[in-house]
Amino acid sequence: MEPPSNSLINLGISLLESPSALTDGINSPDPVEISLQIAVIIVGLILSAFFSGSEVAYFSQQNATRFNDKDKKLDAAELRVQKMLDSPRRLLATILIGNTFANIITAVFAAVVTGKLLEFINVAAWIVFTAEVLVLTFTIVVLTEITPKILALKNTYDISRKLSGLLHFFFIILSPFARLIANSTAQIEARIPKGHDHITSEDLKAIAEVGELQGTLRGDEREIIENVIEFGNTTVKEIMTSRVNIIAISNDATLEDVLSLVREKGISRYPLYENDLDNITGVIHAKDILPFLLQQQDVSAINWQTNARKALFVPTTKKIDDLLKDFQRDKTHVAIVVDEYGGTEGLVTLDDILEEIIGEIHDEQSGNEELFTMTESGDYIFDGRVDLDDVAKVLDMELTSDDDEYETLAGLIYHITERIPEQGEVVFFNDLELTVEEVENNRLRKIRITPPPVEQLPGDSD
Repeated sequence: MEPPSNSLINLGISLLESPSALTDGINSPDPVEISLQIAVIIVGLILSAFFSGSEVAYFSQQNATRFNDKDKKLDAAELRVQKMLDSPRRLLATILIGNTFANIITAVFAAVVTGKLLEFINVAAWIVFTAEVLVLTFTIVVLTEITPKILALKNTYDISRKLSGLLHFFFIILSPFARLIANSTAQIEARIPKGHDHITSEDLKAIAEVGELQGTLRGDEREIIENVIEFGNTTVKEIMTSRVNIIAISNDATLEDVLSLVREKGISRYPLYENDLDNITGVIHAKDILPFLLQQQDVSAINWQTNARKALFVPTTKKIDDLLKDFQRDKTHVAIVVDEYGGTEGLVTLDDILEEIIGEIHDEQSGNEELFTMTESGDYIFDGRVDLDDVAKVLDMELTSDDDEYETLAGLIYHITERIPEQGEVVFFNDLELTVEEVENNRLRKIRITPPPVEQLPGDSD
């Protein structure tokens, strides 16, 4: 056997003669292969940036409105954009598929290139792969996500037109996958329970009150908001004109009678009845009387029924928001309110409905009417027909509840006495003294309200 010292001497001589003997067993990197892999990484980054910018450019509101202008003649690029915007789910699926695929290809080839470089770098593998992840993440986030989206936001119209050709190509070739994803997401979305709005009407009223306190809403604006909230809960019975206050025309009335009524009342529509108000046959418009004034022949006896418009009948329980739709559908402004037996209980007009939102509407006939008069002693004189809600506003106190069956001041007194009171009779309600001032045909015309005396504070003088 040859001595160890001779073997080391022979190895040293061979290394001196051929220094590359140690690396002969390692495959040298292929420059062409490495270049192609780096090129794929660059293309993947470019495609990722392309899809990120397209997502912002196409899914912007201002961009969509520009391309949906029907009065403008669109060029080829704009037509492509409009076609893709017409299928937003499919377009979004196409962009996400392309962007995801580009990022995956970039990450995979970056790992392959890093692995090959490790064969020639005397550095721990975890250090190299950590550096690769950090660099690749920074590159994808900054160069292919944030930067393209910022650039696309600056001019979405021009960017979407310039990217329309290539994006439309992917929109076509990825169509099967995009349709599958779009349909799947639509089915998943349909199965997801919809969220419920737990904001109540009382919450909205509280928000309006806070807005008034903070100065963002005026008092009348807050009141209109509250009226709109309560609009759908109000019934016809609450706003109608009572039967005893209906101004109507008899089928036997003469032209002179009708003209006198129009001059006196100054309203535009009158129910037409036969025998009594329970048999209303139509509605007469004041303007329908004008042709009779131009006729030279005797028009003392007129068949009003032939000139009457069709009457709309509604029950007392009908909601006024539904009645408003009926008015719009039938193109009318008046409805006759009937009770459960079919008798006429009242009349409601379009003005009555609008007043529930915007408040009282006064015309030239009612412009001088006041809700109440105040005496020198501090008492209030109200009409018996006045709504209790209006009285409560004047007195700044609660007078009714949702369970009450009466709506007017006279109704309140009838409820308290359970009979028709006599003139001068006094009743008490919530520390208020109610005095019947005037009674006519069993109807309470005028009612005096005496508010409770203000307690004098100790030390105050007269």
